[in-house]
Amino acid sequence: MMNVKGLILGMMLVTMLPRIIPFYLFDTDKLPPFVKVFLSYVPYTVLGALVLPGSLTALSGNWMIPVVCLGVAWIVGWHKGGLILPVTSAVATAVLIRMAGAM
Repeated sequence: MMNVKGLILGMMLVTMLPRIIPFYLFDTDKLPPFVKVFLSYVPYTVLGALVLPGSLTALSGNWMIPVVCLGVAWIVGWHKGGLILPVTSAVATAVLIRMAGAM
């Protein structure tokens, strides 16, 4: 049997080092402005790539509910910004639609 603690430690190092090393190698004050703007969009892009496929397949049998919820999240996010309020509003919309038995 493999040493579980050693395996967990090894996986921790392999996943943490690529995330920590750039903080010590690069100074963000020296980055060109266009790179800073580009990097500011990365979290939203990654979130969209992770959330969109799962949200479209979350409620099987009816594709309209996820589309409506994504539309609500997009509208709220466009007007209010942030991440918590759009996600909360999309979940609340899904709950309300399911409770109403519509769609």
